[in-house]
Amino acid sequence: MALLTASRSARLSPRTRKVLYVDYLETAPWNLKLASAKPKFLGVGTVLIAEAVRLSLEAGWQGRIGLHSLPQAERFYEAHCKMRRIGLDAKYYNLAYFEYTKEQAAKWLAEVEISP
Repeated sequence: MALLTASRSARLSPRTRKVLYVDYLETAPWNLKLASAKPKFLGVGTVLIAEAVRLSLEAGWQGRIGLHSLPQAERFYEAHCKMRRIGLDAKYYNLAYFEYTKEQAAKWLAEVEISP
């Protein structure tokens, strides 16, 4: 996972709200349920997103994170991580953009039982 240390403006609440931007996140293919009958390290993506939220909390951005997703990962961010899909971003390879509000981030962390 690669994070941008400079904050970006939040799209869900742009006035003075900042997000930690996840520039890149990837897990090995053998960790995907679809690629293997027995994933080797199931949950790695969840742990990485939780760490990004924690770092956002430490930075004072209240758990807000944002990211662009490859099409094959959109379901993970929307259904599993429960991030809000903002829409396709014509300025960034027409990839879908996802973001957490502070409330969404806190609720998701509580659901997956990963404390900040």
